[in-house]
Amino acid sequence: MDQTRIFARNVTSLTTANVLSQVVQAVITILVINHLGEVRYGAFKTAMAFATVFLIFGETGVGARFLYDRSGDKSSIREHFGAALLLHLGPYLIVFGLTMVAAVLFDYPPLIVRIIAIVSIAAIFRILAETCDKVITVYQQLHISAALRALRFVSVAVGGILVVLMDWGPTAWALVTLAAMFIYAVAAFSVSLRFARPRFVRSILWPTLGASYIFGLGAIFYAIYENVDQVMLSRMMPVDLRESTVGIYGAAYVLMMFTYTLPASFVASMEPVVFSARGDKARLRSLGLFSVRMLGMLALPLAAGTMLFSGEVRALVLPGFDHRAASALAVLSLFGLLRFFNFPAGMLMAAAGMQRRRVTTQGAATVLNIAANFILIPYYGLFGAAWATVGTELFIFACYGMSLARELPGYGRFLRMEKPLAATVVMMGFAALSRSALAGWLGPHRFAWLVIVPAAVAVYFLLLKAMRFFSADERVFLGRLADRVFLRRSSE
Repeated sequence: MDQTRIFARNVTSLTTANVLSQVVQAVITILVINHLGEVRYGAFKTAMAFATVFLIFGETGVGARFLYDRSGDKSSIREHFGAALLLHLGPYLIVFGLTMVAAVLFDYPPLIVRIIAIVSIAAIFRILAETCDKVITVYQQLHISAALRALRFVSVAVGGILVVLMDWGPTAWALVTLAAMFIYAVAAFSVSLRFARPRFVRSILWPTLGASYIFGLGAIFYAIYENVDQVMLSRMMPVDLRESTVGIYGAAYVLMMFTYTLPASFVASMEPVVFSARGDKARLRSLGLFSVRMLGMLALPLAAGTMLFSGEVRALVLPGFDHRAASALAVLSLFGLLRFFNFPAGMLMAAAGMQRRRVTTQGAATVLNIAANFILIPYYGLFGAAWATVGTELFIFACYGMSLARELPGYGRFLRMEKPLAATVVMMGFAALSRSALAGWLGPHRFAWLVIVPAAVAVYFLLLKAMRFFSADERVFLGRLADRVFLRRSSE
C-alpha cells in the first residue's frame, strides 16, 4: 500500500472516529460543566491542572522516541516495547507520591486533594494505554487506535450522563475519568499484544533512556505550559474567586480545544509517514508544507468564526456561566489559530533532526508563559492568563518558523497563506452582515449562527477554489484522498 493510501486510511479512520467521539464528548462535557457550575467545575479543573503539572515530571520521552525509532525499523520492537513500559510506568508511580505531597503543601481544600489523587491514577492508566497505542501506530493500524479512542470517549460519555442524572459532584466526574482510562488501558494493552509482546531486557534500559530524554523534556515543557496558567489562577486570585475564575477560564479553554480534534487527528495520521521520511529533506519539506497549508486553511476561518460568535456560543452552551467566558473564548481563539500551525511544525522539526532546538524553544516558551502569567494575572485575572497563552504561542510560532526555514529551504516562502487569509476576511464580512440582517426575523440572536455558519463556510471554500489556492500536487493528492475516502476503490 503506497504512502498516500496509508495516509488516507489513517486520516479517514482517525478523523471520523475522533470527530464523532468528540461531538459526543463535547455534548456530555458541556452538560457536566453546566451541571457542576463555575465553582465546582473550577475545583475539578484546578485538580486536573495541578496533577498534570506535577505528574508530568515522570515523563521520560520513551513513548515518543519509540515511535520515532520503530517507524522505520521494527526488528527490536519487543525489547523497546518492554523498555517503554518500564521507563514510563516506574517514574510516574514515583512522581505520583510526590504530587500528593505537593498537593497537601499547597494547602488545597480536601475536595481538590481528593480529585488530584483520582485523576493522577487515571493519568497513569492513560500513560500505559498510550504506550501500547504507540505499538499499534508503528504498524500504521490507526483505524484500531481510532476504535480504542472511541471506546474511551464512549466510556466518558456514559459516565457523564450518570453524573448529571444522579446529580453527582466533581469527585464522581473524576471517578468517571479514572474508569474510562482503566478501560482504555486494558483494551490498548490487549490489542498491542497482537503486534508485539514486550520483552524486558535490562541492558537496553539505560541506552533507551539516554536516547529518549530530549523527547521527555519536550513533553514536560509542553504539559507545564498547557496547565500552569490554571494552577497560577488558583493561587494568585483572591481566595473567594479562585475556583470560579478557574471554572470560567477552564470552560472557555475546553470549548476552544474541541476544535483541536482536526489537527490532532491529522498530525497523528501523518506522524508515522513523516518519521519514516527522516533524513530526506525534500520529502520532509513536501509533507510538512502539505500538513501546515491544509491545517492553516482550516484554522483561519475556524478561529475567526469562534471569535465572531463567542458570545452566541457562550449563551447557547454555557448559559449559567459569567459573560467573561465568551471574552476568554474570543481571546483563546487566537491561541487555537497558532496551535494549528505549530503542532505540525513541531512534528516536522522532530523528524528533521531538530528535536533539541524544538525542546529549547518549548523550554523558553514555558519560562515566558510563567513570567507573563505572573505579571498579567494580578492585573487582568483570567484575561491575563489568556493573553499570556496567546503571546507564548506566538513566540513558538516565530521560533519554529525560523528554524524550519533554515533547515528546509523554501519552507516559509511556499506556505503562501495570503489566499485563505483574504477568503477569511470576506467570509467574516459576509457573516457579520448576515448576522445583522437575519437577527430580526430569526428570533433569539444567539441562534442566528446556525444559519449563517454553513453559508459562510460555503463562501470561504468557493473563494479558495476561485483563487486556485491548491497547487497541482495538492490537487492530485486530495483527489487520491477523496477517491480513498468516498469511493473506496483502493484495496486494504
